[in-house]
Formats: sequence, C-alpha cells, structure tokens
Amino acid sequence: MKLAILCFSLCGLVSVAGAEYGKPIPLKRIPGVTEGAMAAELYRNTLYVAGSRGTLFAFDVTTPDAPKLLSKLRVLKSSRQLAIRNGIAAVTGRQNGIAFVDLRNPARPELLSRYHSVELATGIDLTPKYAYVSNRVYGVETVDLSDPRRPRHLGNLLTREAQSIKVYGNRVFIGDWAAGQILIADASNPAQLIPQGTLQLDGYGDGLDVCDTLVFASTGHHRKSGPAEDRPGNGHGLEVWDVKDPFHPKRLSRFSFPRFYNLGNDYWSVRVSGDYAFCADTHNGFFVLNIADPAKPFCVGHARLEEVIEPKRYDAHGKLLLNSRLADAVSSLAVGDGVVYLTGIKTGLYLAELPGVAASRKEESIPAAKAVSEKFPTPKGFAGYRPAGMVRAAAISGDVAFLATSDDGIHSVRLGEGEITPLQHYPQHFAFDAKVRGNTLYVAEDLDGLGVYEILPNGVLQQKAAVPMPWGRSCQQVWAPEGSDLVIVSDHGATIFFLDLSDPKKAKEVFRHNQVGIVYSDLMTHQLVGGRYLFFNWHHSGYAWYDLSGQKPVPANGKRFRFASHLDGAASLGTRCLAVANGGYYLLEANQGGLPADWQRVRVPGVKLGGIPSVEEDTLVLSNRRTGEITVLDIRDPLRPRLDKERSLRVPGHPGTVSFFRHRMVIPAGYAGLYLEQNRDSMEPAAR
Repeated sequence: MKLAILCFSLCGLVSVAGAEYGKPIPLKRIPGVTEGAMAAELYRNTLYVAGSRGTLFAFDVTTPDAPKLLSKLRVLKSSRQLAIRNGIAAVTGRQNGIAFVDLRNPARPELLSRYHSVELATGIDLTPKYAYVSNRVYGVETVDLSDPRRPRHLGNLLTREAQSIKVYGNRVFIGDWAAGQILIADASNPAQLIPQGTLQLDGYGDGLDVCDTLVFASTGHHRKSGPAEDRPGNGHGLEVWDVKDPFHPKRLSRFSFPRFYNLGNDYWSVRVSGDYAFCADTHNGFFVLNIADPAKPFCVGHARLEEVIEPKRYDAHGKLLLNSRLADAVSSLAVGDGVVYLTGIKTGLYLAELPGVAASRKEESIPAAKAVSEKFPTPKGFAGYRPAGMVRAAAISGDVAFLATSDDGIHSVRLGEGEITPLQHYPQHFAFDAKVRGNTLYVAEDLDGLGVYEILPNGVLQQKAAVPMPWGRSCQQVWAPEGSDLVIVSDHGATIFFLDLSDPKKAKEVFRHNQVGIVYSDLMTHQLVGGRYLFFNWHHSGYAWYDLSGQKPVPANGKRFRFASHLDGAASLGTRCLAVANGGYYLLEANQGGLPADWQRVRVPGVKLGGIPSVEEDTLVLSNRRTGEITVLDIRDPLRPRLDKERSLRVPGHPGTVSFFRHRMVIPAGYAGLYLEQNRDSMEPAAR
C-alpha cells in the first residue's frame, strides 16, 4: 500500500539520506506541551503526554488530527515512560519514582499516589492489577495495584539492565539495554517472574512490541557483531523475532537505521499496528516500516524533528562535538486512527498524518493471575526485624538503630545480643537514607528535604530543622562525616550539594559539584580521609577528592576516565582510602591522584570483589545491593585480605550499606527488613 502524504506546514523536517528509508513524512507541531515531551499514550479519545518536567498533559483527540488541550497536572519532577490501563496511568520518573494517576475524568485527572521503586524507575507496563517496573541493573519489579492509592511491592526479577517492558498474555518481555537482549519471563505468578528465553539482539535493547508470536525489538547505539570498527553507532534498527517457542526464539529479519551515536538520549521504541511498525529512533527520527512479510520488512517513510543545539556530545567514533546541530530526539510515539503522535524531548509534541496506514490497536486482554510473593526467611545466625516499608539504610547510635524505611518513614529499634526490639515509629516522612553524627540524626526525606533530629533516650527523636534541598530537588542520599559541620546530600541525580549545618535552622549551601554520571548510590567515604578529605566514585567519569579543611570545601584532586562500577563505593581507613573497583580494591593515600595503572590493586584469588564497603577495625564488609551478596574480609593485612566464608552470605532484598554493633553486622536488607548478626559466642553450634 502506498504511503499517503498530506501537504501541510512542515516543522523543521530533515530528511534521512537514502532511498531505503522511503519518502519524507511531513510533521505538524502541536501546541500545548510547555516543556519537553518524553512519552505519549492514547487512551480512548484522549492523548496523554508525559512532559520532561513531570507534567501530564491530556489532549482531546476525538478529531485525531486536531488535538485540543484538556488539562495538565504536575505529577513528578521529571518523567521517562507512560503506561495506561483501565483508566489508571503510571508515569515513571527515574529517581523521582512512579506517579499513579486516575484518568476517569481526563479534564480533571487526579494524582493517586507516588511510589519509589527498588532503583531508578525507567520502563513501565500495566495489567488490570499489577504494574511491572524496569529498574535498570536491578531488573523488573512487580507492584500490586489492587488499590492504586496504596501500591505495594510484590517481587523482583534480576536482569542485566532492564530498560523497557511489554506485557503480552501471561508473559513479560523485557528490553535489556547494554546487554542487547530481550528477556522473556513467565508471569503466571506476577510476584515471581520466571525467565523462559532470551533474544540476542544486534544492538542495545530497549523498546519493543508483541503481536501474537512475533516480537518487534528496537535497537540502538552499537552493533554487537561484525568488525570492531563498524560497530560504534551502527546498532540502530528493528528486529523481528518468532517466539512461538520462547525457549528457542528465531530471528526472522533485521532492518537497520542510519548510523548515529549520542550518549544521553539513548532510548528507542516501536509500536505495531496492522501491517506497519512505527519506530522512534532518538535523533535519527521516525520511521514507518511495512511488515506484512515479517521476514522482509521495508521502510515506506521517515521524518526527523526540528533541529536543536546540543552543547556537548560525542559522535559514533568518540569524537567530542561542541554546540552541534542535530534533529531533536524522538522519545516515544502513539498510534491513532490515521495519525501518529510523536514526542520530542526538547521541542514537544508532533503529529504525522498517515491515513490508510496508521490505525489504533485494540488493547490486548491479560489473563487473570494470582501473585504469591517469595518468603524471606531470616538467615541463620541473624535476628530479623521487618517493617512494612523497604529498609534502605540503618544508622547506629549506641544500642539504637534508626531505619530509613521508604514510605514507612523512620523506625527506631534497640539492638541486643540476639534480638531486635522495636522502639519508635515516625511515619510522617518518606525516608531514603539516614546518618548519625554525635547526637544528631540526618534523614533524606525525599520531597521534604533533609530532616535534622536530636536523638533522645529510647530511640525518641525531636526534630531540630527541616532543610529544603537546593533547586527544589528531592533528598535521597546523605553523608555526615565526623569532624565537620558539613552535610552532603544528593537526589540521585548528577550533583552533590555541600550544606553548612552548624546552625540547622540557618542551613546554607556552600558548594556543589558534579561530573558526568549519576549519584546512583552510596558512592562517597562516610568519614574523612587524613582528617580533611572525602573521596567520591564518579564511576564512568572517574573520581574526585574534596578538601573540607578550609572555610568552604573545594575539589582537591581527581581524574576523569572510566573508573569503577556505579555499584562500588569507598571507605576511610583513617589516613588512607579503600576504593572498590575492577574486581578488587585500591589503597590510596589521602588526596592521592593518578590513574589505577599507577596504583596497587588488591584482590582475593578466585573472588570478584564489588559493592559498598564498610570497615570496622580489621573487618571489611562489601554490600552488593544488586545481587544481595555480603562479602566479609579480614584485612589485618589490607594488602593480603582473607575471605571470611563463614560470615559471608547472600541476603534477599536489596541490602544497603552495612553498619556495625559490637563488632557484629547490621544489614539493611530492603524488603527483607533488618538483619542483626548474633553474638557468635552465644550462637547454637548448628547456626555457626
């Protein structure tokens, strides 16, 4: 069928070179989206657009080619993806979590709840009762939506790097990013997804669609096959797979899009309707493929959005480009009757008229399924305490632990020789992280900023101040080193803020710093190194030392290069720093510069070390939040560490940074609760 092209005002259309991409498709810019547009979904006669600053826009599309703005509602501080089912919308916002919105009256949408997933909420899809959330390297989380005002964690499937999700029948299809894969999982029990098969793609994975036994997978960035010099930027395209037998999938075809690379706007997606696949391929633009014969797809049309200026980016060969002009990135699309709606991350909403080609697709039914969550038994040799929320952090003061338990607020418990006794519960604020300095507790309280509390007897807290975050950010990570009046905070974005809290009621920002990369977790030393420095792992953009000895903190040293995993941290050993990286750790003098090639790496034969380190005397504990591995090392000689197999273990949940009480581990184990290592001298022999 020939592609119908109507003539109307062309908004910044840039043609893709090459006849293999069909005819240029004119685009029309749609007013009303007052920020960048990240995602679009069509529900009945309403088009919903999630804006880059977290606003949900609703457009009446009773006349598909003439959208009219109905309403707008700020639901998050940013957004990434959008899914709708049964009048409920879910908007993901990475570190800002997920917003659930009632759309039954599109002119007056209602924010029902906000939910913080295990990590950065990226991809989303819904069934009538469940939400499936992709949390990058933490995999796919299942959330109970029986009451969308009170979403509840059910389970998690660990994957390599889950980016996007599609639910089809009783299966969940997961686009794994750098791994370049589609993982198929059985969702008969939504709380415990079971992997079935894997599609190995020839590019980075992300968005996908499913029709009957066919999977349509968008790919991007770099190819996974062919000569090394041809791989960079050549991973963009669409692959079609037959998954009738999910354990033995077969690739039917691949259609490649133009070579391109830009780090940052790295997402691509596809929607299938009838004989056509509609593809959004970031700055490459929009492509329409005829897939009547899935083994021989061909492109019938293409378009690019208006050009924008990128201040800094890298091309497919790694060359730095400054102030380059390129088409805005197409972040998503929605297919209507005779039209396709496109979102541009900087330039807003567009419309392509494609009569006879584009047609809305009927929503697939999802079989009913009952979720049965995995039980989390307390490991042998440990006492357990399980609040309702996710235990993200534990801060110790004497024999009392203060727990940051997500939407269940702050709990205080007394630690004993073999038991944990509840003391107080403060549910008023969301609690991401907690640190103790002296008799003060500092709590990262999300949108409520930094909570500062005086610690009173029996786990009682008295609030001293509520410190708003700079730039109106949320507060999700906090460090409070001894010997300083400074507290460092982050929203898990790309910046850390140094606050002077010598008078908590007059808190002021004195310094901020960022490098390329995101503050994914607990990446800085908790205490000073050499009495004046803090070390920070900026992972793929290197490391930084900060000098806190002057009137204001200053960057003291650092290098920008690919250094360590974002799952690895650092700890102070007093005069030296222990920095975990590359399967081992480095022992650095205070403010030591240079590159790892010049440093001595310490390893344990046969053991790949990784995680956030905690040190007490001669004991080093590494907590890997992704895998749940707790690795205990004897570092009486830090150059020759010895693995303590008896104390090392894997815990359920997603453990945070380990603390110590009377030389015993205190493990904040996510939804598995809090674990306290028992006094080993009083343990039963069978539990040792």
